[in-house]
Amino acid sequence: MKIYWTLKSIPELADLSQRERGRRWRSVYKSALWHRETWCGMALCAGCAGAGAYLFGMVGGTLMAALGGFLYGQIVTYVALKYYRHRLRGEAG
Repeated sequence: MKIYWTLKSIPELADLSQRERGRRWRSVYKSALWHRETWCGMALCAGCAGAGAYLFGMVGGTLMAALGGFLYGQIVTYVALKYYRHRLRGEAG
């Protein structure tokens, strides 16, 4: 599985201006929120933060929330590429 660190690392968005990348990503991100994979990613993020706080206190909760947020970001990118690749490219439909 490829890790996407920034929007520019997504091949469909790499050659676009920063403004256009952001516009297309926001459009796709709003649609991706309706998929169950995205909601599972949100639950994973919350679970990581909760487990870290329970087991290691505030610092652990913060570190595990950061890990959960990273995982959530990768899941949303996966969903966007799986279902909305055509919109990232700027194609109609």
